[in-house]
Formats: sequence, structure tokens, C-alpha cells
Amino acid sequence: MSVRAISWAYGQNLGSASQKAVLLHLAYLAREEDNCARPHVTRIQAETELSERTVRKALKALQDKGLIALGDQNLAAGHGNGDIVPANRRPKVWILRLDHSGKADRS
Repeated sequence: MSVRAISWAYGQNLGSASQKAVLLHLAYLAREEDNCARPHVTRIQAETELSERTVRKALKALQDKGLIALGDQNLAAGHGNGDIVPANRRPKVWILRLDHSGKADRS
């Protein structure tokens, strides 16, 4: 858990409760050393109580705003115990871009 990432996420003005929930969830799961999180969409869905479609749309919107970016997908290749996760079963690795800030689109 990255306290810095959580604090940053709370400070974002996104204009969307679902985007905020997804960003906060990623921040909660982010590793302190690299601000990377790698949850499956189904985990985000279950823990935020959002639909799968809403989670996917929120991830896309956060990516478009520059708040998150795809990270090194090889980080999701293993469980840490030497087992390799097949490519079609891996979660995406997301980097939280703490150097960016979100602005709500009020148009």
C-alpha cells in the first residue's frame, strides 16, 4: 500500500464517482516502491461494487486523463513463488502517474 498514492488519489478532482473509486482502489493496491498495481478487473469490480463495464470505462478514462498508464506487463507473469501465470490469465499492470493531476470535465 502506498500512502502517497492514496493521498494523491483523494486529491484528484475527476467529476466521476466511479473513476474516483477505481483510482482509489488502484492507489490502495499500489506498491510503495514503484506505484504499480495489478488487480484483475473482477477484483476491482467486487471491491468497488461497480459493474465490469463501469470499471473498464473508468480505467480507460483514467488512462486518457494521464493519471494511470500501462506498466511492465511482465510484473504480472509470476506469483512470486516461481509459478508462471499464462498470458491470457494475467491482470494488467497499472502505474499511477503521481506527477499528473486530474481535472474534472465540467462541459
